Amino acid sequence: MGRPSVQKQRKAEVLDAFLTCAAKYGIEGATLERIAAEAGLKRPLIRHHLGNRDDMVKALAEHVLAEIEALTGRMKEALVDYPSAKDFIDTLFSRESVTDPRLNIVFQSLAQASETYPGLRLELIRVMQKLYDMASEVMAQNYPRSSNADCQIVGQGIVGLYLTQDSLNPLNPPVEWAYSAYLAALRLANTLQAA
Repeated sequence: MGRPSVQKQRKAEVLDAFLTCAAKYGIEGATLERIAAEAGLKRPLIRHHLGNRDDMVKALAEHVLAEIEALTGRMKEALVDYPSAKDFIDTLFSRESVTDPRLNIVFQSLAQASETYPGLRLELIRVMQKLYDMASEVMAQNYPRSSNADCQIVGQGIVGLYLTQDSLNPLNPPVEWAYSAYLAALRLANTLQAA
C-alpha cells in the first residue's frame, strides 16, 4: 500500500503562506518567491498546489470569503437566543470574536485587485452584504419604529467601526481604541427609535 497523499495538507499550507504574504505585501506583492519562502517549499511546488496566478488568486479569494461567511454564520447562530442590538455589538467587539487579522487585510487587498480579476468584485460585495444585512436586520428587529433606511445606515456604521477596529489588530493598539469603538457602536445603535 502506498503512502497517503499529503496533497490536501500541502495545498492548505501553501494557501496559508499565500494569505500571510498577501497580508504583508498585497496581492501583487505576494510573489511566488515570497510564498515559497513562507511555505518552506520550492517555487515550482507552489504552482503545483495552486495553479497559475489566476488560479492562485481565485483559491485565496475563495478561502478568505469562506472564512468570512463562516464567521458571519457563527455570529448569526450566536444571536438566535440573544438578538438585541447590544448582543450583536457585544458579539462583534468581544475579545473572543477577534478574527485572523490577515482575513480583513487580504479582503482589502482583494478589493484593490478586483479590477484585474473578473468576478471578484461581485463575490466580495456579496459576502460583505451578508454582514451588512445581518446588522440591518438586528437593528430593525430591535428598533421597529425606525425606518429601514435608518436601520441600514446604523448597521453599516456599526460594521464599519468593527472592520476598522479589526483591521488595526496587527498593530496591537491600545485597549482604549477597541473600547471606544465599542462604545461608539452602542451610541450609534441608541440613535434609533426604541419600540
